[in-house]
Amino acid sequence: MYNMTILGLCNLLTPGLLTAMNSLGAGGAQSPQLVNAANAAIFCLMVVSCYFSTAIVRYIGIKHAQARSQLGHAYYFSIGYAPYAAGLYLNNRYGVEWLVLLGAVLCGISAGLCWAVEAAIAIAYPEPWNKGRALGWWLTFRLLGQVLGGAINLGLNSDRNEAGKVSYTVYLVFITLQALGLVVSFFLTPPGKVERRDGVRVSLAILDRPWREMKATTKNFLRPQFLLILLWIGQAVSAEAVMFTYLALWFSVRARALESFLGGVIGILAGNAAGDDHHSEAPSYPKINLG
Repeated sequence: MYNMTILGLCNLLTPGLLTAMNSLGAGGAQSPQLVNAANAAIFCLMVVSCYFSTAIVRYIGIKHAQARSQLGHAYYFSIGYAPYAAGLYLNNRYGVEWLVLLGAVLCGISAGLCWAVEAAIAIAYPEPWNKGRALGWWLTFRLLGQVLGGAINLGLNSDRNEAGKVSYTVYLVFITLQALGLVVSFFLTPPGKVERRDGVRVSLAILDRPWREMKATTKNFLRPQFLLILLWIGQAVSAEAVMFTYLALWFSVRARALESFLGGVIGILAGNAAGDDHHSEAPSYPKINLG
């Protein structure tokens, strides 16, 4: 649960706050066209970087992949969520457009690796009887990021009962918080040092060659079971393009800020209700000699 909390904090500070910005409608901008183009770049490049994630993780390790992804978000490679927020800030205040698109490209590349690593850890670290609760806890933090961002949005725009763009002060707060993702990611425990209550060591490693990993990934992408859930995936992310554009075109700044806050609150309640297992008490395990 400690590592689920670390993952959750990384989620809160990066994609959680990104969702809060997007849920303002058009990233808080007055017109949705530019931000819609940026979101298209983010999600398309996220697919590409996810596809190559196993090859990258094979060389730098799970912990370093998580740290490098967050590092790329804010500092070392100058890629990730914080530069995208900086682009929205410049666009909001000075009308600059190029950094929005460049930040979107950098965010998409690093975010794909971040999500691939986080999902692997979230599934592998918890005990079998605790997976639902652990996943709910982890993803709660992502929605807490939206709640936090929504509260900031609402607090800074509660008096703006008109259409248009949000206050540029919002983005300064978001840039600062997203940059902290780097610091949090270094507290992640390597798989071999995780202590589970059932006494079983966490097995999380990529042992095959990168080319074989990519071939296996391609086969998984083409399986009928995966192709069938593409409809559900599309439904889950459609809000980024459809609903948030609708908000930007038809609602006031204050209403959009309220939506970004309430969307996270309701998501937390629904997500934890779905992940709660009434029979999730730890079973009785014999002691295992790991020597």
